[in-house]
Amino acid sequence: MRLEKYLIQCGIESGKKIKKLIRNGEIFVNDIVELDIGKQINEKEDKITYLNEILKEKTLRYYVMYKPAGYLTAMSNPVNDKPTVADILPNWIDKRGLAPVGRLDKDTEGVLIFTNDGNLNYELTYPEKSIDKEYYAELDRIISDTDIYNLENEIIIDGYKCKPSKAEKITDNSIVLTIVEGRYHQVKKMLKAVNNRVNYLKRIRFAKVTLDGMTLGEIKEIKRETIL
Repeated sequence: MRLEKYLIQCGIESGKKIKKLIRNGEIFVNDIVELDIGKQINEKEDKITYLNEILKEKTLRYYVMYKPAGYLTAMSNPVNDKPTVADILPNWIDKRGLAPVGRLDKDTEGVLIFTNDGNLNYELTYPEKSIDKEYYAELDRIISDTDIYNLENEIIIDGYKCKPSKAEKITDNSIVLTIVEGRYHQVKKMLKAVNNRVNYLKRIRFAKVTLDGMTLGEIKEIKRETIL
């Protein structure tokens, strides 16, 4: 197995950061600094160390939660006692090493992926990967056809022109908006840019993961191949 792949499976960092660790001479194979990313190793016989710790492959885990409103997207909240999504993870899930992928605002419902796979986390959240995120939004005002066109083509938020999106009008006051970025409060800011306001927001799809068959607050284990 390639050294880089083994380190990813150990979950120490994402693929990009692992390359940097190797280049910086922080990875040892059988007590010798290894600078070759493509080094072939025997994961059963070779001793791979990082920060003086022998690395072992971990079992990669993937879950999807139908996040309810009222919870911060975090595994802990040292600042105050506001509840986090970690508080509603069931006892059968081992929280160690687990992290939510990206963010959902406290008042937003919908698809939230959890994993201990740092490489997948990177694949899903790195802006250049252009992963679909689909939202259902209920709005304060009527949405016009011109607004729909502008949402898809012409939106500037925080001085940045958003990448093209897809907007589908459901009713006069509701839409489904698909974006390929994940900027802070992006959907809300995009609707504000067309002089509207989001009253209710739910992410209904992230990559290939949907809420099909799930109830609010439910979490279930999924396979990696069902995500991308």
